[in-house]
Amino acid sequence: MLHIGSSLVVLILLTGVAFRKKRPRVHFWLMLSAFFADLLLVVYIEVMRHAVEKVVTRGRPMIWFHAGVSLSVLICYAVMLYLGTPMLSENYRTRGLHRRVGMAFLVLRGLNYVTSYMVV
Repeated sequence: MLHIGSSLVVLILLTGVAFRKKRPRVHFWLMLSAFFADLLLVVYIEVMRHAVEKVVTRGRPMIWFHAGVSLSVLICYAVMLYLGTPMLSENYRTRGLHRRVGMAFLVLRGLNYVTSYMVV
């Protein structure tokens, strides 16, 4: 079930990226929806599987890597929201940084998705 949820988030993200130029408000709402869906997945994983405890007690390198990437993804979401929100008011001063962080975010989210299958 978690992999299905994560796959849906990836599809929302890819759809959001596709709308970034033609429909920036649609892009914003899709990306915000992906953020909240990812956040709900993290909360669910922590509540149901005690993920933090597993990371600390099972010192496998892949679990540590996945946890670090997952945390980085959440931080990137917050940075992207901060940098992207001014553009809704046609203030484009943060566009370049938003774009660069967005590229890093997509790489990190891809790593998160792939490594999620390795830490089951």
